[in-house]
Amino acid sequence: MGVHLKMFEEQKYKTIKKINNGQISKARAGVELALSRRQINRLIRVYQTEGKSGFRHGNQNRKPSTGLTPETKKKIITLYNKKYEAFNLTHFTEKLVEVENIQVSYTTVRNLLYEKNLLSPRAFRQTKRKKHKELQEKEQHKQVLTKKKCQVLNELDYVDTLKAHPSRSRKKYFGEQLQMDASSHDWFKNGSYAHLHAAIDDATGIIVGARFDKEETLDAYYEVTEQFLTNYGIPYEILTDNRTVFIYKQEKHPSEEKDTFTQFGYACHTLGINLRTTSIPQAKGKIERLWNTLQDRLLQEMALCSIQSIDEANLFLKHYIPTYNAKFALQLKDSKSAFEKLPKTVILDHILARFSQRIIQKGHGVKYQNKLYRLHDQNQQVLLTPKTSVMIIHTKGNELYASVDNSVFSLQEILLHEEVSKELDEPVRARKTQLVIPALSHPWKKPSYDRYLRNKKQKEAIKKGALLK
Repeated sequence: MGVHLKMFEEQKYKTIKKINNGQISKARAGVELALSRRQINRLIRVYQTEGKSGFRHGNQNRKPSTGLTPETKKKIITLYNKKYEAFNLTHFTEKLVEVENIQVSYTTVRNLLYEKNLLSPRAFRQTKRKKHKELQEKEQHKQVLTKKKCQVLNELDYVDTLKAHPSRSRKKYFGEQLQMDASSHDWFKNGSYAHLHAAIDDATGIIVGARFDKEETLDAYYEVTEQFLTNYGIPYEILTDNRTVFIYKQEKHPSEEKDTFTQFGYACHTLGINLRTTSIPQAKGKIERLWNTLQDRLLQEMALCSIQSIDEANLFLKHYIPTYNAKFALQLKDSKSAFEKLPKTVILDHILARFSQRIIQKGHGVKYQNKLYRLHDQNQQVLLTPKTSVMIIHTKGNELYASVDNSVFSLQEILLHEEVSKELDEPVRARKTQLVIPALSHPWKKPSYDRYLRNKKQKEAIKKGALLK
């Protein structure tokens, strides 16, 4: 069997052979090969002692010391097919190093899987087309394709629509703008869709709060808000999508407690946060790109931990979010903070509440969520004139209050039947509890909420008038 040389090795061999046969001079050979007289003489000695095989590089067919063994290659392919199939290749390489204790580079993993017709779920269209073309050429040459290759060939015919989120300059300060939204996705890979609510800082890319829920709800947004208020403080601005539950839905008889924009907007108004909405996805590209990352990485991480419920997912987020921020977000020391420290006097349960308007009934009670309540002030019932307008406050801790003018009263449920009969049951000594009524400076005062609603309606009217023009 003859010796196979590379093109430049073959050129050296033929030129030195001509010198040995007297066809050209050493000077001519030095010009053709761009070598010195000394190197030409060395190659002549190699030709005379070793022949053609002496011109082959010494490392040819030699396995590198850092190369992967066939067993390791087989293990990597098996792990990807059986355990990490839906992972992108960067994420898969990280797991090989951190979990499987296989020290390997991304390029090595990519090339190894590419040879086996295994592409990343996040592969570029150019890569898909290249592999598609290779498999088509093999098909044209009537080479037998395996079942896996046929599957790849069929899948690569389809290219997902490119979602464009152009880059723009980050905000200057940490906390200058938070982008907040929710993503509906099959997070548990069982067909039951859930909503992940999250807020991310525009300047640093830090996830400042996240929460799973069955639907896109005000309670979940309040939970996210409580997380960043507690851990970081009060931001300057919150930007969200007006196509989410934040949009104000005009109805014939709108209900304030069901109007998320009014509820969340009043909480932001109380804290001095500027709430802004947009219908342009590119304006909040940070949160849009976050969903792409989390639907790729978080989904697989939860699958590895066999997470199948919202409660388990929320517990997992407490450990995952710090890991994500350490890996992808900018360090806080590189950005000045615009967060304001939350005053110690602020009780978040009172700020993150639901507000709704009700009318005092003839029995001096008020109806809320199909239950009847009486108003109390320091354990004394307050009797208001029927048809008096009151504002009901439903706190995050499920406490109920009523605000009339500049006064706040607690609510006690009026049961359909008495729990204890004064005549027939043994007397039970009731424990007296002191009700805590918020101070006059509290933001729950009804006039403050009414002013907020009036200003909100005026802004909407002005906006509609501008659109009509």
